[in-house]
Amino acid sequence: MIHSGGIVSHVIVVNRWRGPFADYAAYLDHTAHHVTYVTAEAGPVIPAGAAEVLVVDELYDYPAVRAALAPAIDRLGPPDLVVALHEANHPVAMALREEFDLPGLRAPDTHRFLDKHAMLLAASATGVPVPEFALVSSRAELDAFAAGVGWPLIAKRLYGGGSSGITRLEGPDQPFEVDSPLLVQRYLPYPVFHVDGWFTGEKLGPWLVSQYLNMPDSVTTGPLAFTLGEAVGSVEIDDPALLGAVEAFLLKVIPGMCAEPWVFHLELFVTDAGEVVFLEVGRRPGGGEIPLVWREVHGIDLMELEFRLQCGEVPEVPEFGPGERVTGQLLVPVTTPSPYRVTAAPSMAGTPGLYAEVVPEVGTVARNPVAYEFAGGRFRFAGDDTATVAAQVMDVAARFTLRCEPA
Repeated sequence: MIHSGGIVSHVIVVNRWRGPFADYAAYLDHTAHHVTYVTAEAGPVIPAGAAEVLVVDELYDYPAVRAALAPAIDRLGPPDLVVALHEANHPVAMALREEFDLPGLRAPDTHRFLDKHAMLLAASATGVPVPEFALVSSRAELDAFAAGVGWPLIAKRLYGGGSSGITRLEGPDQPFEVDSPLLVQRYLPYPVFHVDGWFTGEKLGPWLVSQYLNMPDSVTTGPLAFTLGEAVGSVEIDDPALLGAVEAFLLKVIPGMCAEPWVFHLELFVTDAGEVVFLEVGRRPGGGEIPLVWREVHGIDLMELEFRLQCGEVPEVPEFGPGERVTGQLLVPVTTPSPYRVTAAPSMAGTPGLYAEVVPEVGTVARNPVAYEFAGGRFRFAGDDTATVAAQVMDVAARFTLRCEPA
């Protein structure tokens, strides 16, 4: 936490969430500092002690954000610090730091984490396996790449969080226009895992690896499945052999991608032969329920670690003790076109292992941004081992029936 004493007078926080993914009131003394929030919605996540709350429709639009901030800066003075915990808001935060010559990450520090082609080049340079990939600017270049590696392919916009801007291409006859540079990579038909944790700048701190769970009849897995309208589950892994293979991989890729202290969210494949292959990595906490299960079950707040880093502090982070519980999560998307009205969303409370849920009330009318926070059902689990928690996640996935109608 930044302490009082006049060290900081004006902090700007760019906030994406409505719910309690970040506990800003615990991270910063709002009575000792002026804190201005720029947010898409003035929800309960904004502390009551905020000096200014500015609602901006498009948080990615720097001119709009800057114009909204002008009166607050006139009243409270130029910012001393700018914090943005969601990856999509990093460019706006960096532009503010650049304008006011503030400490913190700038564009060169994050290019390899925001540009997917630069990311794969950097990961490859660490010596870890990566899928075959290419940067293409035309359909002819895409087809030429496919001729060398085979179909299907995965095509990705260079910038974009989660699985936005990602398309699976099944073959040469599938219509697909390349109207800007794209990253294309060979499709790998292997399970996908996510690894979340902390790097001290010298060694790995606490980290956990989770496997995405395939739903019945799913055509894919992980975040891409959610974007395609399928439920997404994951469960932490307790298999020592797999954990050992992932640790060896982390010891190469994490310090190789960034030698400074950082919170990481890494996605990877594990082949049938047990080889660990790089997929993507973010310089930030993971999405979905990840920050919540870390805080609630494991006792470490990844959002606070990231907040403190962006405020110039390097926190001391405790290691996990013996007997850590295994957690899981399930996210069920809304597939009805926006706006929609919820007609059925039964509570799953009482299910073994399920310790928290967020489901909409029947009658709720809402729009459907493709974002985990606004999923039609969010569920968090904790148990003693991977197999038990995985079964509990899949049980809720099979029984939860979300029904909506166009509003």
